[in-house]
Amino acid sequence: MDATRQVPLQAGQPATAGRNTATELKLFTWKMLIAAGVLGTLFLAWQVADALLLVFAGVLLAILFQRVAGLVRRFTGLPQGWALGVVLLLLAVLLIGGGVLMGQSVVSQFDQFSQQISGAVQQLPGSLRDQIMEQGRDASSWLNRLQTVASSVMFFLGDLVVVMFTAIYLAASPGVYRRGVILLVPPRGHERAREVMDVMGDSLWKWLIGQLSAMAIVGVLTTAGLLLLGIPSAPALGLLAALLEFVPLIGPFLAAVPAILIAFAQSPQEALWVALLYLAIQQVEGNVVMPLMQKKVVDLPPVITIAAIAAGGVLFGLMGMFLATPFAVVMLVLVNMLYIEDKLGEGRHFPSEDKA
Repeated sequence: MDATRQVPLQAGQPATAGRNTATELKLFTWKMLIAAGVLGTLFLAWQVADALLLVFAGVLLAILFQRVAGLVRRFTGLPQGWALGVVLLLLAVLLIGGGVLMGQSVVSQFDQFSQQISGAVQQLPGSLRDQIMEQGRDASSWLNRLQTVASSVMFFLGDLVVVMFTAIYLAASPGVYRRGVILLVPPRGHERAREVMDVMGDSLWKWLIGQLSAMAIVGVLTTAGLLLLGIPSAPALGLLAALLEFVPLIGPFLAAVPAILIAFAQSPQEALWVALLYLAIQQVEGNVVMPLMQKKVVDLPPVITIAAIAAGGVLFGLMGMFLATPFAVVMLVLVNMLYIEDKLGEGRHFPSEDKA
């Protein structure tokens, strides 16, 4: 009796083991396919990184257009499409009108700026100056440099057109692209995806407000300070300081170099005063202006900012450095909401919220 009862058990054990092995093999195959898909996606993203950076820049500009259009709609009662048209029309008028009215002044300022740089080069030590002049006499090297500059300008204009049209299309019909992104998420996560996208858009808008305000303040203070010191090309240098303020940490140092060179062409004492002026402006911007703004905007920890800029510069060059900080803002939102909140079950902790 015992022997006959053991026969079905012995016959069933290999079948069960076979089913377990088949299930494990199936799970292993799915894991390998998922890993291969993730690696393939990352490789594809790496290959088209430049295009993705342009799209991200277009997203930033679209957020700016859409929020300003929202303000226009609030005060005028126009539909969103007409409000966006008003914003784009005003932008075109400002660019064209400002270019016509200030074109001659800007050209003369930058012409004077280049002359002052040439004068500053003459003040350099003789060996270094002779080396620079020797390179200047080489017509072929100058031709190669001009070709490089011309190609860089053409690529920049092409990228600018791509960013502008991307921003216009995104701002004109954001719902279409928003729904497209949400559909990539499983149905049970649609509501959470909407919430994450809303927080990301709000955080980027706050960052843009703080950044544009800081750029304007730095540009005005730099221009006013250089005019008081009697430094030539003060408006051009102020504009350069405002633009480079977009790149945190290293931008102000890059903006100070041509101003110090121009001042050094007049006297070493002037160069010292200019260096102190830039240092004072950065102290005011870093210790007074930005802390007041950071109560309303997303404040990134300094280490994250430094790491983002370094990684962006190494991986993607100048464009990566320009877009490193807003990209870090996006990553901060994703980590807080998808990991700290959803996985760990804790409340998110944006640095600006902690300070408030």
